[in-house]
Amino acid sequence: MAANPPIGPPAEEVGSTVRRLTGVLGVTLGLALVLSSCGDGKSSSSGGAGGAKSEIIAIAADPLEYINPLNENGSPGIQVAQAMFAPLVTTDPNTGKTVNVMAESVTPDKTSQTWTIKLKSGNAFQNGQPLTAKDYVDSWNMTAQGSNAWKNNGFFSKVEGYDAMNPPTPDGATPKPTSVKTLTGLKLIDDLTFSVKLKVPFSQFGLTLQYLGLAPLPEEVRKNPDAYKRKPIGNGAFKLDGTWNPGDDIKLVKWDGYKGPNAPEADAVTYRFIPNADTAYNEFLAGTVDFVDVPPTKVKTFKTDAPDGWVTSESSGANYLTLPAWDQRYKNPKLRHAFSLAIDRKAFADLVGLATPASGLVGPDMNGYRADACKYCDFDVAKAKQLLQEAGGFSGTVFINYNTSSATGQIFAEAIGNMLRQNLGLQVKYAGKQASEITTLADTRKLDGLRFSGWGHDYPSIEDYLTPMFKSNGDANFSGYSNPELDKVLAQGDAEPDPEKAIKVYQQAEDIALEDMPLIPLYAKQNAYLHSAKISPRVSKYTGVQALYSTFK
Repeated sequence: MAANPPIGPPAEEVGSTVRRLTGVLGVTLGLALVLSSCGDGKSSSSGGAGGAKSEIIAIAADPLEYINPLNENGSPGIQVAQAMFAPLVTTDPNTGKTVNVMAESVTPDKTSQTWTIKLKSGNAFQNGQPLTAKDYVDSWNMTAQGSNAWKNNGFFSKVEGYDAMNPPTPDGATPKPTSVKTLTGLKLIDDLTFSVKLKVPFSQFGLTLQYLGLAPLPEEVRKNPDAYKRKPIGNGAFKLDGTWNPGDDIKLVKWDGYKGPNAPEADAVTYRFIPNADTAYNEFLAGTVDFVDVPPTKVKTFKTDAPDGWVTSESSGANYLTLPAWDQRYKNPKLRHAFSLAIDRKAFADLVGLATPASGLVGPDMNGYRADACKYCDFDVAKAKQLLQEAGGFSGTVFINYNTSSATGQIFAEAIGNMLRQNLGLQVKYAGKQASEITTLADTRKLDGLRFSGWGHDYPSIEDYLTPMFKSNGDANFSGYSNPELDKVLAQGDAEPDPEKAIKVYQQAEDIALEDMPLIPLYAKQNAYLHSAKISPRVSKYTGVQALYSTFK
């Protein structure tokens, strides 16, 4: 469950690493709090994919190169996966409770260390192959194999046998192939049942199963995944309509073989990738698409641009300024605290628009969020200067990397840079790059300087903020941060079966991360979307604004 999606909140717009926050998606895989109503839908837009119940969803991102949910954790890819693949469980949009989809039952033992998953009978893949427990076990083993370098590998780090498949490697390097090809913690029980034994108890594991990065692949795809990169075979409500090549629209049609619950109303869905968010917005106003994220440049005008076709919700995500732990110049926590205290979050949030200053590392609508968690998130120039002096100052130039595809990327980068320069006397320069280049350089520990990042959870637990980003081997550890004490506290929270007690333990882990501050909290953002007159996106307190589940007029 890691992260490089281009999304609506300016973390991505500024140009860097963001996981599956709501934004450009029109699909929120995690929780969201609806803040306001939408217009009545009488927009002038009339775009569509053809047919009475078809819609075109614009995604402000570079086109996908492949479709494989097990090797995808960015917002655009996960959005497409949501249409083509069905999860084991999901969050009910009406109640917020976890409900079964492909699973018949998910049952922990009394310690929450071994979990038994029983599938519903009668489900299949879009090639006609029956869906079995073996498909999950084999697909998960492929993802857990470190040498495959699939992006959701880190999800399986809690499963017994993971370490043998992922030997230690130099930071940023891909593990070499091992003789061990299977997780010892995965056991087939029968055609529809398998068990998962974790290294240690983990009370949140049942919630994690709604993540689409755990979707199964059919046997023919598993035999040669590269051959199916552009002709995926899912088990969800929609299948690929014809051929698809990178750069083309991804056209999906309803699959009649889907027997799961909660099938969308649409008969056809097209995902159109438009790298520039402002261009995507203008395409909506021109009537060529049915749903689009409102980019930061339009947060002041979207209600007048489309007075009868907008909707807003507050993202459950959080947005950060990421410091490179691999660069010794940024190692001292006092220096990182100084950077944080030098940032006027209120002014920056006002610049971003539809944003509120952050005061912690988790989303503001999460159970366990604390408004006063961060001791270094106030704007205090005098204290910032003092801490910078105590840290020995900063050597050289602070580079701030931003996404050149974003209309506001440089604006936001310069806003942060001006604060650091004016308040701390630092020399600051700006490095504009494509978002993919920023991600690649950071993943290989070659990026010089700061970048923006963001996070949105895949299951409703503050653990899903803390483990991926701050655990030593977290699959979205943007900064390369590692603290054994934090790892220990996270393990204690994982082993606590009482949800409320577990939250208290996870908050201790957040406190450690805030003291170390590898990521500087910046803001949480309310998201806004435009929709055409023919659709009404689903709006839920628990699952956000979802274009895929629109009703048609």
